Amino acid sequence: MSLFGILDSAKSAIFASQTALNVVSNNIANINTPGYSRHEVILEVANPVQVRGDFIGRGVQSGGIRRHYDKFLHLQIIGQNQSFGRSFALDQGLQTIEQVFNEARDLGLANYMKDYFNAWHDVSNNPEGQPERTALIHKARTLIQTAKQMENDILDTMKYINSDIDNVIQDINSITSKINVLNEKISLLEAGLTEKNASYFRDQRDTLLNELAELTDYSWFELSDGQISVLIDGRGLVNPGETYNLSTQFDQEGKKRIYLRGVDITASFTNGKLGGYLSVRDDIEATPLVNLRKLMASVVKETNLLHNSGYGLDGSTGNDFFSPLSLNNLEKSLGGYISASSITDISALTLDEYDINFTSASSYEVYNRRTSTLVTSGTGFSAGDTISFEGIDVTVDGTLAAEDSFLISPLRGLIHNLDTALTDPQQVAAAESDPTTISGPGDNLNAVTIAGLATTGNSDLSGATFEDYYEGIVTTVGTMSKAAADGLSYDDNVRFELEKKRDAVSGVSLDEEAANLIRFQRAYEAGARMIRVTDELLETILNL
Repeated sequence: MSLFGILDSAKSAIFASQTALNVVSNNIANINTPGYSRHEVILEVANPVQVRGDFIGRGVQSGGIRRHYDKFLHLQIIGQNQSFGRSFALDQGLQTIEQVFNEARDLGLANYMKDYFNAWHDVSNNPEGQPERTALIHKARTLIQTAKQMENDILDTMKYINSDIDNVIQDINSITSKINVLNEKISLLEAGLTEKNASYFRDQRDTLLNELAELTDYSWFELSDGQISVLIDGRGLVNPGETYNLSTQFDQEGKKRIYLRGVDITASFTNGKLGGYLSVRDDIEATPLVNLRKLMASVVKETNLLHNSGYGLDGSTGNDFFSPLSLNNLEKSLGGYISASSITDISALTLDEYDINFTSASSYEVYNRRTSTLVTSGTGFSAGDTISFEGIDVTVDGTLAAEDSFLISPLRGLIHNLDTALTDPQQVAAAESDPTTISGPGDNLNAVTIAGLATTGNSDLSGATFEDYYEGIVTTVGTMSKAAADGLSYDDNVRFELEKKRDAVSGVSLDEEAANLIRFQRAYEAGARMIRVTDELLETILNL
């Protein structure tokens, strides 16, 4: 090998060291960059040259830049981010509901419910007393107002959750658009149209996939050209060269539904913040909201049943104490509608919600929403016929078809419209018989019976007393909130440990990079020294 060969080897050492120093400096600069993967120059022996029968090396060359990346760890982190996002949403929603049912300062519904029944005790002790009767009506109104406030707070929480769902959808659409852009960049770079490496774009895309996982559950796979497809419920959200946006619409029950390319895919989401918000919204409605409404409906039902049979001081009877129960209907039909609905027998009313589902234009099935049991069914139905079940009559009219559905509820709107039906304390029915002609004004038997409702098991509440049933609601909410908090803590810890494992593989270590910096600096200086020595040797030859 000539002196120029030595010069060539020294030059390769300088270029390789310079490349390595650039990579090291970039690693150090990105030590705090989220999602950055450490890079390393792969140094290889340059192709040797044969000189007089021997092969002599021609220096060093860069065989590329390696990205330190563990795909298995990345998939684990994506899965854990999905679990963390769900736990976060559950914890956020249930913490708010827990405050609604906070009984720590005796300012919750339980205290006002005790005051209401204690007021009936006071009336029974002095059935002729106007102050006791007036106080009873006031205590009843305070109970109603507290229930209204609690229901409003729960409904507000559900509104906020609907708003959070919209925000998550916007974030998902923004992330998928960015993934699509990075897909195109990676495909172009790795197709050989430029010498640049696409690993930095892959880091960015992996970061976006992690962010997306915290928002929703999805599946993905990589194609041969480096692009990825992102799927939700088997439907493409991101495909090579295209992306599809999620959208939301309110359904008839006031819930946000999620659509992809015109298809309702709400049921597909189980993890991520989106799955968590959908789940906690349903949990709030199915448990604390429905149970609170059922409790108040039972108080109204039992009080009114007894009050109707009693007598006021003025001899009046047949009066409701609270505004009477009524039905709230929701129609899921293009041509059918409910023309009339009424409670025909309040004593037979179960205080559950029902779905009337038409299997054909002339056949229907009635299901209890709480128990999912079949209540009744019928064939040969004609528009305008009345369906009767458990103290309820419903007349369905119009053009009916299979899959038409009608929700019948004695609970929805109950608390919102609830009030005391009495304004005159004289009409409080404390007496069992007419006090003006039979029993006299001292008759307190009906008041005693109504006051006794507080300690009597109620069939509509699965045999529980009003107080026990409400304590059950509070306990359930507290248990759900604690479970959500524990789940969030667990998922956060697992995610932290996975991130530590990723950092061990892909993270930048300042100590390691500092050592590399010195190592490649010395190699660069040695290569420069070799060039200087070669130059001196050439000068010596030229001066001969």
